[in-house]
Amino acid sequence: MLSLRRLHSMPGLRRSFGMAALIGLLLLMSLPGKQSRAAEAADTVSVPVVGLVSAAPFAMQNDDGTWEGIAVDLWQHVAHDLELRYEFREVAIPELISSLEQRKLLAVPTAVASADREFLVDFSHPYYSSGLAIAVPVTAGSGNWFEPLIDVVSAATARITGVLLGLLLIVAVLVWLCERHTNPDHFDKRPLRGITDGLWWAAVTLTTVGYGDKAPRTRAGRTIGVVWMFVAVILIALFTAQVTSSLTVTNLTGRIKGPADLARVKVGVIQDSPAQSALRAKFGVIAAGYPGFSEGLAALGRGDINAFVGPEPVLRYEIVHTFPDSLALVGKPFLRVDYVIALPPNSPIRKQINQVILSFLETEEWRQLLRQYLGGDS
Repeated sequence: MLSLRRLHSMPGLRRSFGMAALIGLLLLMSLPGKQSRAAEAADTVSVPVVGLVSAAPFAMQNDDGTWEGIAVDLWQHVAHDLELRYEFREVAIPELISSLEQRKLLAVPTAVASADREFLVDFSHPYYSSGLAIAVPVTAGSGNWFEPLIDVVSAATARITGVLLGLLLIVAVLVWLCERHTNPDHFDKRPLRGITDGLWWAAVTLTTVGYGDKAPRTRAGRTIGVVWMFVAVILIALFTAQVTSSLTVTNLTGRIKGPADLARVKVGVIQDSPAQSALRAKFGVIAAGYPGFSEGLAALGRGDINAFVGPEPVLRYEIVHTFPDSLALVGKPFLRVDYVIALPPNSPIRKQINQVILSFLETEEWRQLLRQYLGGDS
């Protein structure tokens, strides 16, 4: 063994020993301690992400970055009951399904159930059901005088007109049967002439003109007259309402009145949404896709498309708050739409979420929540 005196007498060996000591000290300082390793492990634990699609009144982002809406409040209630950690993040609609399949998202409360998506992800029980609606631009009309008359001749108007003519004939026959012997001056005894007289009297009474040239004299005839007067008031009101509705709808929305009219116009929907595939499968409509409702409705307002199809409550909310004077909804909702919470495949919390949803839907708090965002008696 070398003595210390001899070690000091060898400069090269001293330099090698000092270098080794310095390297060892640096390595010792670079090793993380228990506390630093714990902090690093804590940083790697990420908070589960709940994906949202901006679609009022189900999910709306405020200026401060917070979210509110029917779906948002429902999820907050579910997460509170199940003690789930999460953070909200807006996700593009085309990325929702793939993110759930890859388990990048814990849930998507603003999802819409469909048969093709059921094979890819899990769905909760529906928490709100509605239907698809059609939004169209408000038009001023083409200036064609005959166009309103053509639109008045609809199936509903034809049905009401048929009912009116049928009732006129029935009342004419009844009053003639009652009056033909006692009052032949007003209602001829001969069937053809007498029923014609009855039709004239029934039409004059229906329209409240009241010429007075023909009138029943028997008790039975006058009873029929009184009943016919009250029925006539209702029938005229129905007929007037139908004609007014036809003229108003035509003036506001043009020729699109329902899904059957979509095949001959340019239609927009949310890209890769159930509505897009449903329109193609059931009505043969090839609809252009848009990333969001605001973009689609803005394109409708610019005239890029003639109609935009989407869930009725979403379109109604957007039109009332953003396009009140330029867009309108036409027709009745069609093709049922169920709002659900979408989950990754084989989600372990699906059953617990369903239990919370079904319990919450029976409470007054849920009904108050719907009234808050939808108004009325929703």
